[in-house]
Amino acid sequence: MAIMKQITVFLENVPGRLATLCNTLEERGVNLQAMTTAESSEYGVVRMIVDDVDAATEALKQVELPFSIVDVLGIEFPDTPGALGKVALQLAKAGVNVDYAYITVASQSGNALGVFKVTDPPKAEAILTSDASEDQ
Repeated sequence: MAIMKQITVFLENVPGRLATLCNTLEERGVNLQAMTTAESSEYGVVRMIVDDVDAATEALKQVELPFSIVDVLGIEFPDTPGALGKVALQLAKAGVNVDYAYITVASQSGNALGVFKVTDPPKAEAILTSDASEDQ
């Protein structure tokens, strides 16, 4: 579990813009670790976790892609039925709202990785860390 920097990039909703973003990061040696996209009529929103935030932001500035950075909480949990519900319940009981989340399965570990945009990342991290240590 860790507080991570998420980069949100705003792309025109036209063919090739996602390729431009991905190729720009690749040229700078930046690896995507998690990503989700959403669309609206004129713009798409790409939220991503990368291995080198500084290199990614420099690359985005150079190609003039608008972006923002926000803290999110990365949580690894078992890839089993009900595991996500337990995380969501812990956050709810602590009064931490989840604005959005995206989940992927890390095939090597057999666990899922959830990226959560929450109202208070440090509080959420403390609650989940405390609850995990009590379970052991």
